[in-house]
Amino acid sequence: MSFPRGVRRRDGNSSEAVAALLNPHEGYREKLKKRGITPKDFERENKLRLKQMQRQNREQRAREEAARREAFKLTRFKGVRPRVFSHEEGGEEQKHAFLRRGGARTSHRHEAWASSEAHKSPLPPAFSRPAPKAAPPPPKEPVPSLDELEKRSRELVAKMSLKEKRDFVNANAWEVIRKSPAKPSPPVVHSTDKQQRLIGYNRNFGRIPKYLLERKEQWAKEEEARRLNAPDPDCPPGMTRLDEDERLRTLQVLRQSLDEARLQLNHLPLRVETQRQIRRKNELEAKLQEIEDAIKVFDRSKVYVALPLAKSSSTRGSEKDASFHERSGAAA
Repeated sequence: MSFPRGVRRRDGNSSEAVAALLNPHEGYREKLKKRGITPKDFERENKLRLKQMQRQNREQRAREEAARREAFKLTRFKGVRPRVFSHEEGGEEQKHAFLRRGGARTSHRHEAWASSEAHKSPLPPAFSRPAPKAAPPPPKEPVPSLDELEKRSRELVAKMSLKEKRDFVNANAWEVIRKSPAKPSPPVVHSTDKQQRLIGYNRNFGRIPKYLLERKEQWAKEEEARRLNAPDPDCPPGMTRLDEDERLRTLQVLRQSLDEARLQLNHLPLRVETQRQIRRKNELEAKLQEIEDAIKVFDRSKVYVALPLAKSSSTRGSEKDASFHERSGAAA
């Protein structure tokens, strides 16, 4: 059996096929592990990269916060060197030695121990043990005198006072900035007379004088009178506007007449049968209608009547005038 050229014949008994069946693998990483190559852990590298970025961001925020919290200082005082600069730059304070209870006995014990070690007879190498090499305690400092103690106390007090870190220049500048502006002082009075007013000071400054207020009130009254006395442009020729007081009085009389007419109409019997009763009812209804129409006319803001206006004191005369006004007057 012949195969075409360029085509590889699959052999089921080849070593690669048998190895693949015995040791199957899944994916590219499994192949690398089979070859003994450790594949790259991208997940771990990504986590490490994220942690590094977080750490850098935290450091950057900390630096920005520290720069923001830096104490405020005016620009002209930033280069000023404080007076306590030289003292603050000095090294750490030297520790002072003080007397302690039992110090003399300790020194005597140390001397006795040293002398006994010197006179001790050495043992043979087989029976001797290597002794630990302990350093002898340091010698005790001499007891300071009273003058030295006073000098040390003065130096300690001076250094403690210099430790107070206060920027007096900056504090004074802030005090001036925050200080409220001074109030203007009143002018000086050169006279002892209490009735004399302060020179250059007026208590009524900014107030309107009384005579101007009175003048404005007078002008307002004159303007109101002129407006009331001025001819009404809406008034038709041959008529005049009824006075407001007279209009109100007439309106009050008409309303009283309306109440009386309604009362008379209510006193009629329920069944009107006779001619007299029918005629009386018709008269009262006509009177009520006439009074209501007159009330509608006089209830307006402007009522115009023909000249001359006939005045009547009786109620019947007022009702006749109202009917006359309704027929001849024009209401605006």
